[in-house]
Amino acid sequence: MPPKPDEATRAAAKARITDVKKTRDQAHEDAEQAKATADEAMWRAIAAELDAGQALQLDVVAATGFSRDHVLRRTKKYRTQS
Repeated sequence: MPPKPDEATRAAAKARITDVKKTRDQAHEDAEQAKATADEAMWRAIAAELDAGQALQLDVVAATGFSRDHVLRRTKKYRTQS
């Protein structure tokens, strides 16, 4: 069994681990932001298709696999007409 590391070695390792965790947390935050941006763009585009009369809500359901209620709730804030 290797000997226990001294305090300085442990402190340096803790600092490296903290840095790695910060990098990981930032990557997760960036990924969540990218997902939110992509979702908003998709629902905004779907709402525009619905508003333009180019598609019905049932078409969106068939194309996305989401329920009608989910489509209604997610597009509601982007719709210009009901």
